[in-house]
Amino acid sequence: MLLVVGSISLLLGMSFIVSAIVISPSTQFVVGNETYQVNATMIFNQIVIGDTSIVFNDTGFYVSSPNSITIKLVNINDDIAGAVNGEKVLDFYAIATAGTVSFSLSGFPVNNEYLIKRNSVNHATSTANASGFISFSNAAWSTVRFQVYQQASAPVDSTPPVISGVARTTSDPLDTNPSYGWVNVSCTVTDNVAVSQVILRIRNPGGSWNNVSMVSRAAGKYYYRSTTAFSTVGNYSYSIRATDTSNNPVTASTVLFSMPPNWDVNRDGSITVLDLVLISNQYAGSGGSGWIREDVDNNGDVEVLDMVLVSGHFGEEWWV
Repeated sequence: MLLVVGSISLLLGMSFIVSAIVISPSTQFVVGNETYQVNATMIFNQIVIGDTSIVFNDTGFYVSSPNSITIKLVNINDDIAGAVNGEKVLDFYAIATAGTVSFSLSGFPVNNEYLIKRNSVNHATSTANASGFISFSNAAWSTVRFQVYQQASAPVDSTPPVISGVARTTSDPLDTNPSYGWVNVSCTVTDNVAVSQVILRIRNPGGSWNNVSMVSRAAGKYYYRSTTAFSTVGNYSYSIRATDTSNNPVTASTVLFSMPPNWDVNRDGSITVLDLVLISNQYAGSGGSGWIREDVDNNGDVEVLDMVLVSGHFGEEWWV
């Protein structure tokens, strides 16, 4: 990647950001086989140069061309998001010799429809996708002027996502040791347009909050699995918050969950003789580490050491 400013050339091996810059027609930005210029002096708040793209303010150019191509900016509307139907939002020249060139342009309001004119003749229409990209291609070349007009604005989306099927699965048995215990929270999230983000909001026993992003494993299916997020003894609550691409939020009902200490074998909130009785019933049994709660120390054997651990907490109550 090469940035040429006047007679100065800078080789760039990573994304590069230029802020508050005046660009003259003598300045060139080179991204792969693409050269970007301005037709007349322009001022930008920010220019972000990547390995395969360049973004002027909020308008990005992601161009795929089999041959060298030069793009000269004529105008970028200062308020594309606030444009009205029929308003021109982007104007640029593209100069190439041959080949089909694909243009993907970012920074457009989701679901707005745009008309692309080629040398003042209607060439294509494109609707901004969930990521704000419009796309078109061109195969007939010389010097071509592309002008992009907003043709139709998307209806205002005020419908929030729908969260359903909230479920929790855990290791069996529950265990505070991350080597054996885990908790998985899952749900289904749908939206009439597109889901932007799904967050699991966990209130810890001490009152602090832990907000974590849930992972999408399939269309509309989200989950968060952790060996540590619920490993502290105590009572938790959690809820799921989803936001769509129009920033409409929704929060599911709060769910309560308790993580018992390993020495509360029957998980009733108190360390009593009943926990010792359960250990006695499994005494001398053996299995893999963390196989049953009666194996309090997770060493694979139910033995006197497990009783000692319970006895050390006898009479305690952790459920508050």
